[in-house]
Order: sequence, then structure tokens, then C-alpha cells
Amino acid sequence: MDAINQWLMPLWNLSPSAPAALVLLARVASQYLPLIAFLSVAVLLSLGEPWRRTAWQMLLAMGAAWLIARGLHSLWPQARPAALGIGTQWLEHGNSPAFPSRHATVGLAFGFAGLLAAPRRAVGALCLLAGLLIAWSRVALGVHFPLDVIAGAAIAAACALAMHRLWPWTPAGSAPPPSPISVSTDAAMPYPPALEVSVLIPAKNEAGNIGPLVREIAAALGADYAFEVVLVDDGSTDHTGAEFLEQCRQRGVRGQLLRHARSCGQSTALATGAQHAQGRYLVTIDGDGQNDPADIPALIAEARRLSAAGPDFCIAGYRRNRRDTRWKRLQSRIANGVRRRVLDDGVPDTGCGLKLIPRQTWQRLPYFDHMHRFLPALVQRIDGRIAVVPVNHRPRRTGVSKYTAWNRVWVGIVDMLGVRWLMLRSQHPTLSSKEVVGEPMP
Repeated sequence: MDAINQWLMPLWNLSPSAPAALVLLARVASQYLPLIAFLSVAVLLSLGEPWRRTAWQMLLAMGAAWLIARGLHSLWPQARPAALGIGTQWLEHGNSPAFPSRHATVGLAFGFAGLLAAPRRAVGALCLLAGLLIAWSRVALGVHFPLDVIAGAAIAAACALAMHRLWPWTPAGSAPPPSPISVSTDAAMPYPPALEVSVLIPAKNEAGNIGPLVREIAAALGADYAFEVVLVDDGSTDHTGAEFLEQCRQRGVRGQLLRHARSCGQSTALATGAQHAQGRYLVTIDGDGQNDPADIPALIAEARRLSAAGPDFCIAGYRRNRRDTRWKRLQSRIANGVRRRVLDDGVPDTGCGLKLIPRQTWQRLPYFDHMHRFLPALVQRIDGRIAVVPVNHRPRRTGVSKYTAWNRVWVGIVDMLGVRWLMLRSQHPTLSSKEVVGEPMP
């Protein structure tokens, strides 16, 4: 650490010949920006949603980051540059422990949380800029070593991401956060008396893929199954919804189109679809055409078999020959390996979008963002059974993935630990007896 600090310090710390304006900027950033950050959070708390939600995430991330930094100060106190005669000190400071920089840790927690949670990107960018200026100023003024700030940045990022991902959790059985939607239903095709299957498709800007997908679903299920197709248009800016309705009309398919006013993510899109679905079984399938609808009958056959032994289960598809890049396959292999060790859900490929869950089972699951990655484990938590069915996998027809994986590692770790905690807290009592006396009240 000492060698790295001594190498980075001259590159970061302002020299005696530094421009006065740069020194002034560093002083203002170090002394006044933290106060402005706290005042900003207070202002956001006084506003309505979604700004209040943003403020709470900021406040919790900043508090958690401060506690971690404070704990490290006590466990592993490190001297400041001034105590060792290193660098140029532009700001007087006591000789309190330096690793990590609390200013940088809390300031960047404010910045990262704002970037993740703010409804407007410009506001999030300003929050991050303020956090970066605070962090930069601590080394520029000679108050901290570079690694003090870098460690603080890592802590801040972890705290902000954890608060952002854990905040949406709601108790089991509760509804997902409200998302304004408009609903379009093809009235030309009335509902059959009992729908067996609802095919749920989350999609964003998939106009080039949704038409062929609907045609393939119609061909796979045809007249052999009572089914509907539910498309959740997750904030598309193209004609995905219109293409879906047109294909449903042409094929005589019962279709529901649910439009989110803004993009809410894949889990929320699936939760919206499940709320409006009418089928006994919910089949989830990606909107990019990589899942093959011809595999759906195999999932339904397995569901009929499992239903004889109990109502709760999940059937997960297993992509035998993935048509993705090597890098993406490597990511999935590592993620699946870690998940299996932690959750022991017995599923080799939880990333496959093709799954089947009874609607009443889905309604018993807790809702949280990114829950779709852990459906088998969540079903296991309520003592449900898991089955795996090999399925096909195809290249994407057109476009690129809309649900990006830039934060897959950190988000996956946080969510996975949360799911593991839920599983450990679950109990499945066995009744030794049941006795009923008296008659029902009139």
C-alpha cells in the first residue's frame, strides 16, 4: 500500500505551484459540497415520489458507508500524509485515522445512490459529479492518501448498489410497486371458459422479433391448448405493441397488451403480466426470439404430471446448445455455479427465460426487482418442487438485448444473499393432526 500511495500521491496531490483557482475548487469541494449534499437529501425527502424514494436510498447508503468507514478506522487505524511528511497540505487537519476517507466514502455513496435512483439522469449525474469532486479534493489538498479515497469509493459503490437493490423488496404476497400501465385486449377473441396457459412476454423495442414469436407460439399451441399471450411492453419507443396486436388478430390468438409508461425492468414486467394473466399455468418466454415456443408443450406436459402430486412447482428450461457469445456463456457458467452452491436450487441454467409456474404459485412468491433470476429457489422456499426440461436456444433475430448485464455480478450477489436469507427463514411445518368441532356460523 505504501508504495502505491507514494507513486500516486504526486500525480493527485496539488503541488505548491498549482493554480489558485484549482486550489479554491478543491477547498470548496472538501468543505462545502458535503453540506450541500446533505441539504439536497433533505430537500428531496420533502418532495413527493419518486424523489422521496431516491432520498431514502441516498440517506441509507450514506449512513451504511459512514458506519463501515468508521469501523475500519477503529479496527485498522492508518496515518495521514501530514503525519508522515508526504505531499503538500493545503488544509489543516487533525491526526485522526485516515483509511478510508470518510468524506470520500459518504460523498461517493451520495453520488452513486443518486446515479442509480434519481428519476432524471441529469440529477443523478450531478450527484455523482459532486461525490467525485469531494473524493478528488481530499487527496488534492493532501488530507488523504489515494488509496484512502479508492477504498472509500469501493465501499460507497457497494452500499449504494445494495440499498438500490434491496429497497424494492416487499413482503410475500404483496403486489409489486405500482407502474402506470395501459391495457389493450383483442376483444375479437373472447376468453375460453378455462384458460390453461398464459404465455408472458416481457419486451422492450422488439418490433422486429415480436411478430415471428407470436406466429410460432400460435403454431406450437394451436387448437390443442386453451391459451392466451400476454405482452408487457416495458416502455418501448417503437411499434412493438402494435405489431403484437396485429399478429394476434391475424392468427386468431387471444392477446393482452400491457404497456408500462416507463421501463421498469424484466421482473416488474413479468409481475405485471402475472397480475393480469388468466391461465392456470404461466409460461415466461423472452421477447427476443431466442427461446423456441415449440418447447412449450413439453413444459405443459411436465406441469400436468407434477400437478397430480401438489399445486406448487416450477419447471425451468435448460438451454442445451446456447447460441450466445463465449463471453456471455462464461459469465452465465460462473454465475450459475455460484448460485447453485449458495441456493442449492437444483437448476443448471436459471438464466433461461423459458419457465412454467402455476399462477397460484406465482401469487405466493415475494416480489422484488430481479426476482426472475431466482424463481426456482423462491418456489423451493414455499416447499414447491423443481423440474428441469431441456430446451432449444437460438440466435437473436434482430436488435440487441435491452436488459443489460453491466451490474450482473454485484446485483446478483446482493439479491442472491437476500434470497438465501429468505430460504433460511422459512419453515415447512408438518401437521400431526387436525380436528374440527361445531358447525359453521350462519
